[in-house]
Amino acid sequence: MAIQIGIVGMGLRGRQWVQALRRLSGYEIAACVDVDSEALQEAAAALRIPAQRCYARLEDALDDARPEAVIVATSIDHHVAPSRTVLARRIPLLVEKPFALTLRDARGLVAMASEAKVPLVVGQTYRYTGMNQTLRRFLRTGAIGRTGMVAYQVCRGNAHIRSAVTALPDGILWETAVHHIDLVRYVLGQDVVAVTVESFALPWSRLGAGASVSILLTFADGARGVYTATYDSRPASWLRIVSERGILMPWRRWLVLLDGGRIPRIVGTASHLVPPEAALIEQLARAMRTGEEPECSGRDNLNTVAVLEACARSAAERRPINPRDLFDEPV
Repeated sequence: MAIQIGIVGMGLRGRQWVQALRRLSGYEIAACVDVDSEALQEAAAALRIPAQRCYARLEDALDDARPEAVIVATSIDHHVAPSRTVLARRIPLLVEKPFALTLRDARGLVAMASEAKVPLVVGQTYRYTGMNQTLRRFLRTGAIGRTGMVAYQVCRGNAHIRSAVTALPDGILWETAVHHIDLVRYVLGQDVVAVTVESFALPWSRLGAGASVSILLTFADGARGVYTATYDSRPASWLRIVSERGILMPWRRWLVLLDGGRIPRIVGTASHLVPPEAALIEQLARAMRTGEEPECSGRDNLNTVAVLEACARSAAERRPINPRDLFDEPV
């Protein structure tokens, strides 16, 4: 029997989830929800979603369609409320990143899922691209020794920045850095124990303060990271991982090692794995079947949310902050 899925939010990401689920076997779209009737109608027409499966209120969708699991794909500033509604009904949940904009709210959702005994998966899609899976596997072989430094530069471009992002004081952290900081945590298998952050704007910025960010990271094993991101540029990005016996550099489909030889060596090729959405929804389905903790669980992702909140505080207070200290604060 196909798992009946409800999707909340029919903007770009919600539509992508509809398309992703239709390419997979074992899932059926039971309901689509959006408080914006125009957006809902446009999505229904474009994706040929039957009118009887479209709802303006989440509660009505849960009552009428009775989905077995729900995907929350609303704008990043509206993840918490629908997630609470779903978890209060004891329904398994997959919520887009960031699943909350504060550690307090994120911990609250994890507690609700634990009490309801249902899985909570966070949609950190970058973990499950072919290249990033290849990178993680190679680092785990230990072939180039310990990792000492990570340099990550992201030039996002601002042509398609949504208003929900620009309205946030630290939008670049919650919309963009959330991908990359979570990814580095994941591929290194290390949590962050200190951040020092500067938020600024490039001289030609049309978005103003906060459109660019520079982050110094310290990992639990002593490795360091340098992450910079901006919305005020043409899009491009690059990643370098400095290890004892060489420097790793993802480039297109290839994982390249610079180890002092004349010619860089290809040490990995990104395979055409299942799409990231498929990997995430399968984690949710497996957790529903077996009760096992998903790899990309809300509990694990608390550490990513803590780093992001620590970054926002560090930028505002102009001092280093240990994300772990945030867990000592009352929920």
